[in-house]
Order: sequence, then C-alpha cells, then structure tokens
Amino acid sequence: MSRDNPLWGGAPILGERLRLGLDVGDTGAGKYTARPRKPQSQTWRIFREIHVRTMVSVNFFTVPTIRFQVLYVFLVLVHERRRILHFGVMAHPKAEWTAQQLRDVFP
Repeated sequence: MSRDNPLWGGAPILGERLRLGLDVGDTGAGKYTARPRKPQSQTWRIFREIHVRTMVSVNFFTVPTIRFQVLYVFLVLVHERRRILHFGVMAHPKAEWTAQQLRDVFP
C-alpha cells in the first residue's frame, strides 16, 4: 500500500487497514512501510571539482622584517591553477587601500 501511494503518510494507511479489517499496529506496519530514499549528499571533493574555476582565496597577513618592522600583505590566489592573482604590500594599510586592492582584483 505504501509503495503504491508514496505520498500517503501513516494516518491514511492506518485508515485503509482498518477499512480492510486488518488489525495491525503502527509499529508492526512501520516495518513494511516503504521509506523514501534520502538523496546522497554532495561531498566536499565533488563541490570543489564543480566550483574550482570560480573560487579564489583572499588572505591578509603580516610579515616581520629584519629591521623589526611589520609589513601587511594582501594576497589573492586562484584555486584552478594555484597561482597568485594579485598581491599588495603596505607598511601602514588603511581601509581605502584595502578597498582599492579589492577593486583592482575584482573590477
């Protein structure tokens, strides 16, 4: 009955069983009820293979120098070819500089 009517839930099937004169409890009938199969979820590997052409990584990190100064590096990597798309180095970056770096990479 559940295979013939996949959209029916437990209540309609219980009503039909009672109309047919079958005295079967819900737990007993639950064993024989067809359950819809859950679609297989996408793995990270498949996701990466599908979207690798459009993925980039943006990183903002610091580099200490020999003279004990700190330089800030803005780096954008393309995942498809694993290459550097853009980088910028600044001693004292401001928000405007960072925004300009993003505009340079993604016009």
